[in-house]
Amino acid sequence: MKLGKNMKKLTRSVLLVGKASDCPELEYATGFRAVDPVVFVQSGERQYLVVPGLEVGRARRESDSSAFREHHSTVNWQVEVLSPKMLGITDQKRSRLSDWALKLLRRLDVAAVSVPPWFPHGVAERLERAGVKVSVSKEDLFPDRAVKTLYEIGKITQSQQAAVIAMRTAMALIADSEIDRNGYLRNGSKFVISEDVRRVIEKVLVEHDCFCGETIVAGGSQSADPHERGNGPLRAHEPIVMDIFPRHLEHGYWGDLTRTVVKGRPSAMLRRMYGAVKAAQNAALTCLKPHVKCATVHRRAAQEVKRRGFRTGTEKGRPFGFIHGTGHGVGLAIHEGPSLGLADGWLKAGNVVTIEPGLYYPDLGGIRIEDTVVVTPEGWRYLVPCEKKFEL
Repeated sequence: MKLGKNMKKLTRSVLLVGKASDCPELEYATGFRAVDPVVFVQSGERQYLVVPGLEVGRARRESDSSAFREHHSTVNWQVEVLSPKMLGITDQKRSRLSDWALKLLRRLDVAAVSVPPWFPHGVAERLERAGVKVSVSKEDLFPDRAVKTLYEIGKITQSQQAAVIAMRTAMALIADSEIDRNGYLRNGSKFVISEDVRRVIEKVLVEHDCFCGETIVAGGSQSADPHERGNGPLRAHEPIVMDIFPRHLEHGYWGDLTRTVVKGRPSAMLRRMYGAVKAAQNAALTCLKPHVKCATVHRRAAQEVKRRGFRTGTEKGRPFGFIHGTGHGVGLAIHEGPSLGLADGWLKAGNVVTIEPGLYYPDLGGIRIEDTVVVTPEGWRYLVPCEKKFEL
């Protein structure tokens, strides 16, 4: 039993409080995308969900839907959906999630719960004052979530397909631009700016029922900061990092894709950087298979950029070089397990992960290449292939 076998390992019941956008575990466990905050308890192999009275019908439909059953095809249980009124909570307390949680826990005779690190502090304090032992779990409360079902892989692939189409559209826009005598990219009389490229990307995503509110289009020195979204005119002969990570509006699964391009002629050093990052990605992919340590994947990538002469460190308080992990899991959250850094953990068939080495130097800019892949019993495969073009 997919969830039940893991829950038997826990010494306490699981308590979640929040909404789907803040708590992907809720949607994973129940199939219900909570718009408003809700309370979820798993005690043994039983699941309980307390939602506002207006949401009871939708919660029951979604948690019992055929899609959710396909998602959890080996699970033989049903979420019991309740409202505050069904728990006997008075009108004056129906807006207090701590009362929802406390009433449900008392009804289930649960006196100790495990909660995730992001659990609301105020709710935890209220429960402890009422005699409930609240422990923050150091481990994933739903460890099987890192291993995706075929249903989940299909949904992530939909989002990744949207990212690939949007990336190709953005690359075509930059490729078709002209270089003016000052080195700026132009589309006719207009500068090509990061914001315009981002709008083109987001338009394509919306057409595919996806949304990405933090799309990155960062050129020149801005690309040396991995999380800089980018703004202003784009220039020729400089790196442009485009990172697209859409979430599907219907089913909530994410995709993730990054490419770095140059319009014009990059310097010899930028070509070396790009070659090192591409080789690092290939090195990481080569060792990607079940039963490999996650840290091994990261070390292979880091060793490759170092072998090619690129240092990593800090100067004047600013990090440079290969300054982040090699990848992360993707699913109902854009960043979830497994983490391909130096943390403990082993790869399993069904993991969906990004492989995204990068190099960042303030005086040169940044280079990052990212693909989302699935670990298979034999190795790995791209969810959706996307060409890697550096010079446009």
